[in-house]
Amino acid sequence: MQWRELYPDAEVGLVMLPYGMAALCLHDQELLIPRALFGLGDPVPATVRQVQFCVPLQTGPGSALFVFTTQDTDPGHWPAYLEMFSGIMKSLSTVQPEDERRPGRRNPDAEGTERQI
Repeated sequence: MQWRELYPDAEVGLVMLPYGMAALCLHDQELLIPRALFGLGDPVPATVRQVQFCVPLQTGPGSALFVFTTQDTDPGHWPAYLEMFSGIMKSLSTVQPEDERRPGRRNPDAEGTERQI
């Protein structure tokens, strides 16, 4: 993906996440918001700010693209947004949780471990 060609004014770089290295692209974009979703007439133009994280898959070739978009383009608010988005991205892991519970599946090791307090 050549972000510099798609978005010449974008901020593009690399960021290290616990999962591994990810490419980052931050840019403003003009969109038409479909007002028909709300029972209204013609689409409304809107400027949005978008951050994209391209994360290579550790299980094989390819990557996953995570995209966060907001209409709040105020530069003063973006440090808080980036902190929130970074927190989400830092939660990515290839390690399956040890105590994963699936519907309809019992954990036989947990049998009889309840205690009265």
